[in-house]
Amino acid sequence: MRGGTVRGALRAEWTKLRSVRSTPLALLALLGLLLLMTVASASGSTFGYGGPDAYDGVSFAHRSSTGADGSAYTVRVAEQRDSHPWAKAGLLLKDGTASGSSYAALMVTPGHGVRMAADGKHELTAAAGDSGAPVWLRLRREGARVTGYVSHDGRSWQRVGALTVRGLPAAAQAGVFVTSPERAVEKRTGPTQVTAHPVPTVGRAVFDHLDFPRTHGAWRHTDVVQPPDANAPPPDAAAPAGTLHRTAGALTLTGSGDLGGLGMGGVGGGPEIDLVRQSLDDGTQFAALAVIALGVLSVTSEYRTGTLRTTFTASPRRGRVLAAKAVVLGAAVFAVGLVGSVTAFLLARPYQRENGFRPPLFDNPALTDPDSVRAVVGSAAFLALIAVLSLGVGALLRRTVPAVVLMFVTVVVLPVVAATTSITLDDVVGSATPVAGMAIQQTRHLIEDATTPWAGFGVLCLYVILVLGAARWRLVRRDA
Repeated sequence: MRGGTVRGALRAEWTKLRSVRSTPLALLALLGLLLLMTVASASGSTFGYGGPDAYDGVSFAHRSSTGADGSAYTVRVAEQRDSHPWAKAGLLLKDGTASGSSYAALMVTPGHGVRMAADGKHELTAAAGDSGAPVWLRLRREGARVTGYVSHDGRSWQRVGALTVRGLPAAAQAGVFVTSPERAVEKRTGPTQVTAHPVPTVGRAVFDHLDFPRTHGAWRHTDVVQPPDANAPPPDAAAPAGTLHRTAGALTLTGSGDLGGLGMGGVGGGPEIDLVRQSLDDGTQFAALAVIALGVLSVTSEYRTGTLRTTFTASPRRGRVLAAKAVVLGAAVFAVGLVGSVTAFLLARPYQRENGFRPPLFDNPALTDPDSVRAVVGSAAFLALIAVLSLGVGALLRRTVPAVVLMFVTVVVLPVVAATTSITLDDVVGSATPVAGMAIQQTRHLIEDATTPWAGFGVLCLYVILVLGAARWRLVRRDA
């Protein structure tokens, strides 16, 4: 054994690790626990949606049209209040003023650019460069075919797209509209419990340069009211009625509501759930049980059998020996953990989709998404660091049972107790203990998250550095 070199130390530790009978058993247990708990968690989580398939509640200023061929309706949305990222303001052609009647709409939003929609079934998105107001909008109608255009100066127009709206009569109502959806105000009622209360928002937009050929009559205002959803919790307050204020050459419109079909224009989004983390967290936490045992035994077994003295005789630089143990152990656990994390992600997605976590209410995360890559690779890195932390604790305590118990309490028992005790304790455990490293799995920021992904992972890294430093100090000082 060439213990006097870094390569020799690594080779020696790798030979010892793979020759120990418990090593393959622990790595197999890592995989088994990770995958079994992933399947159990994913198959046991369900979501059911019982709301409407489309929303049609707007504040509508309109006039009656007299023809369906060749009409081009133009308006400039001069101002739009940022009441909600999915607030909408723009042009609307509609079969009357009843909720649910056929329509074609071209709209601008504060947070998601320009969109075109029809009947809650079709949606088109303008080019990425088309952001919020002020913006010019135009709808050109040829029978059942409606084409949308957008412009930033009223002279150069870009085509958004065309939709066929067969339910739109020749004598439709043509005008401008405003919506602003309810905002879900979340509140933590327990360490793992979150309630959401819908609160109405009020949109406001100013329209000028109105050009509505082949229409007649004065501008009229109608609140198109969405039928109440019996399955939805009542809002904390009723939305105020929309208003229309007319000045020379301009209309100012306010109102609440929403327009579109599920998954279109931000309509009907599901609850705030991190599907990527849901597919990884339970399995990773249980896999840590096997990792803790492996990490502690990798050093305490040598103390018990006395082989560590032989190792130090061959390699007197004890800090190098400890570092080699940490690198070899961490690399082995990371490799197996990465295989397990990728498999867990792929296993969980079919169960999640089958149990209701699917588009249009939920995103469909892919393994190649940057956030998914970070979460999957980070899960393997978390297990590797927990293994190295356990190694350090084992080197400090030098006895298997106390080291394993301490790590079990820290990584498994304490989070369970915190999750059933108080929000404060849960936040402290989730942000200031080694368990904070689990935050690397987060792909969405939720109200119950105690820390951010990289901050939490940094806390775990800090614990590893401190414990390994203390273990090295003890090796050098006490074993001199």
